[in-house]
Amino acid sequence: MLLSIGGVAFWSHQLFLKNYAQNQLAQAKKNWTTQAVNHYRLKINYTAPDNCQQELEIKNEKVIAISQNTCTNTPPLTVTKLFQEIATLTDSQQCGPNGCACDGTMSVHATYDNKFGYPSQLEISLAPEKRWLYLNPLHSGKNCTLIGFVGKKISVSAFTPIQ
Repeated sequence: MLLSIGGVAFWSHQLFLKNYAQNQLAQAKKNWTTQAVNHYRLKINYTAPDNCQQELEIKNEKVIAISQNTCTNTPPLTVTKLFQEIATLTDSQQCGPNGCACDGTMSVHATYDNKFGYPSQLEISLAPEKRWLYLNPLHSGKNCTLIGFVGKKISVSAFTPIQ
């Protein structure tokens, strides 16, 4: 009985968090669209797997100049692409590299700039607390590999609108 109560609490908590994240994303996008910033500079820091930095100039959501790029395997991101990354991970049930029964799903925690609405930070990680949703008698988690997932953090350390 206690387990089923916990299960209900878990589901309602997960639904609340998903709805909250979707509402935050929608509000931030609305704020960004209202600002109508078509030309801007971004300085983005990435941690794990590459600790690197990019400084970009973006006009009409296209990268028009790169003044610094120490990232070897990371393509430049615009604000629109940052929003897309968040939406994809918020709405999907994308599994970790070992499968959902081993890792759980991928999750994202995002924060947004209060003034302009752009995503100021994304933390992408695994949600192992969701593994139990994918367990079945044929796969009890015994065949999980040790493929690792370090997580990823993307931070916008500078944003400058250009007139």
